[in-house]
Order: sequence, then C-alpha cells, then structure tokens
Amino acid sequence: MSDERSANEPTQEAHAQSGEMSAEAILLDGVRARYEGAFEALFQRYYQRIYAVLYRLVGDEADDLAQEVFLKLYYCPPQRAESELAAWLYRVATNLGYNALRARKRWESRRDALGAEAHGADWQAEAPSPEAWVERQEEQRHVRRALARLKKREAIILVLRYSDLSYRQIADVLGVAPGSVGTLLARAERAFERAWLHRRAR
Repeated sequence: MSDERSANEPTQEAHAQSGEMSAEAILLDGVRARYEGAFEALFQRYYQRIYAVLYRLVGDEADDLAQEVFLKLYYCPPQRAESELAAWLYRVATNLGYNALRARKRWESRRDALGAEAHGADWQAEAPSPEAWVERQEEQRHVRRALARLKKREAIILVLRYSDLSYRQIADVLGVAPGSVGTLLARAERAFERAWLHRRAR
C-alpha cells in the first residue's frame, strides 16, 4: 500500500502546482477516463478560441474543423509528457486548417480553370448582394488564397499572431524558442506580402 501511495505522489504534486493548470490537468485526466463532464468543461473553455483561429484560415468551414479538433481531444487526448493543452489544441487546429486551405486552393484552381474554359471569364459573377459584403468576401478569399501559397509554418504563425496569441503561446504551438518568434513572424509577413501581390497581379 505504501508503494502505491509513493507512485501516486508525483501526479498529486503536479496537480497541486497552481490554480488553472491544476484544474486543467484534472479535467484532462477526466477526458482520458472518458468522463463526459470533463470533456464538456474543456470544450466550453476552448471552443471559441479554436473556432476563431480556424475561421481566419478557412471561413465557413471553421465549425466543422473545430468539431474535428475536439473529437480528436476526446478520442486521442494528449499524454502528460506533451505541452500544455492550449498549445496542443492550437497545433491540431492549425494543422487541420492549413490542410483544408491547401485542399481548397487546389479545388478552386481546378474549378476556375474548368469554369473559365466552359463559360468565359464572368461565369462566377456573384448574385446581387450589398456591395460592401461582396467586397469583404472577395478580400477574405484573396487573403486565404495568399495564405495557401505560404509554407505551413508561415501561414500558421500569421494566423496565430493575428488571433492575439502571445509570442510565448506561439512558441509553444510551433515548438520553437520564444526568442525566435519575432524573426519567424517577420519572414512570414514578407512571404505573405509577396503572395498577396502575386494574387493581386493575376
């Protein structure tokens, strides 16, 4: 019995470290044990943040991909040795989002080529709608197409930064030193500017 208590002591000490992290570690243990209440608590805590990041990448697909992130959390939660839960969720979300973005880019390229060949340049004209809404949708489409031209890490770091994550949080998601985030972000911004100008020049 004393051996059992000794084996359990590190986990109890880890859970007792500090308020929020302690509660989160306990909830994550509950998810691993398939406790629905623990999963629901983490879902409520993180869903909006994950959805917001995904929306910047994929727009209307964000809800479907956010659900996929949390299904992965439920069925394949991170192990104790991995980084904090927020970083894990952002990493899963941005990987899914980037892959969806690249898939959409390929599909739109094929659609545009086939549509232009069959119907001419104006075949995709928008149905009548308020001008400001149309312009906003077009601008977002150009942003996502430019992001899809970037390397994976470049696209992810831009989306995370403009979702208001700190340099330290971004470093945790990417698995890099916090001091390197500024340099990586500057490179990504330059790459995005080149991709943006390329899209606008077409």
